[in-house]
Amino acid sequence: MFPGVVIRGTLIALALLSARGFAASADDGGPPVPSGGGHPSTSSPPLTELRPSDIKTAPVPTIAPGPDPLFEPLRAPEHKRELVLFVGGYGSRVDDGAFDNLAARFPRDRYEVRRLGDDPRFPYDTYGGVDANAQVLTDEVRAVGGDYSAVNIVSHSMGGVVTDRAFANGLSAGDGVRTFVAIAGPHSGADYARAPAFLLPIIGPVEDIVRVVGVAAARDPASEAVRDLAVARPIRPPAGVARVDVSLATDGLVNQFDARDPGVPQRLFLPASLREVIDGHGGSLVNREIADLVVETVRTHEVPPDRRDPITRLVAPILWDQETRLWRRFLLVAALGAVCLYLSRWVPFCRRAIDGFNTWCGQLVRSLGR
Repeated sequence: MFPGVVIRGTLIALALLSARGFAASADDGGPPVPSGGGHPSTSSPPLTELRPSDIKTAPVPTIAPGPDPLFEPLRAPEHKRELVLFVGGYGSRVDDGAFDNLAARFPRDRYEVRRLGDDPRFPYDTYGGVDANAQVLTDEVRAVGGDYSAVNIVSHSMGGVVTDRAFANGLSAGDGVRTFVAIAGPHSGADYARAPAFLLPIIGPVEDIVRVVGVAAARDPASEAVRDLAVARPIRPPAGVARVDVSLATDGLVNQFDARDPGVPQRLFLPASLREVIDGHGGSLVNREIADLVVETVRTHEVPPDRRDPITRLVAPILWDQETRLWRRFLLVAALGAVCLYLSRWVPFCRRAIDGFNTWCGQLVRSLGR
């Protein structure tokens, strides 16, 4: 009990001292108030000599009113567009308009359309080696892919082999690639590349004559790209990327055996115009049904259901088989013609004329940049 009394007494004493101190502070700066009629109290001097009128206060700084972040309207995050990257075929140019029909199908508020090779930082040599071009494609996707919510690759002809090689060498869904649609792609190589790659080294003395004929008819049959296309092989479909192959049944340049791509869905369509009948390879870029499939694949990031009508499913494979046979016969005739030209050099009165014509053809090919 004694300690409790001591503690209480101590607290009371401290309270009385504090009250006295407050009273002294309250008298600071004023004369003592007399008590009754006695003499003025002789209290201790004031704690300060300042009077309230002598205290000067600094002006309070004012802050210009500004927007209050708590009351600002919330802004929706900027929506990134998707990239549609077109990869052209053998001998194509970025300004040839080959993909214009497809490009027009993608609204610009959702997609940016580019073509491999239109950026000078990533040059695409359509006569160059497949591996080198595949690296260019990979470099561009990795350089610009972060600016888009998704990257969608649409290729034509040799562009499909270039894209295959890019995936085989490391390009993946991790780089932002969501879809890859190959139009008329020779994933298993091309007969029209295998024949010149094998034959031209044998018929060297008449090679430039054959090349001029090839340039006049379509493309130069002698290049690093042709040699790579001759030995192209399909790859395993890349994980996480929607893959689909499409062709026209009148495409004999890339036939049914060239387009084999195990594990990848294939859609084969019938031609819808005279142009598509005559040139099924180039016509595949303007076919409406193929364009619809490309757009839907890119939009959904999935392989669309097969919506082809029963007639197309029945007739298209039969027509493609006949087209393959026809174009292979034509290739055989062209190859035999080149061999006969080579053998005719051994006729005494033909050799000099053939050699002179071959020299002139070589100069012509080189003047064309080949």
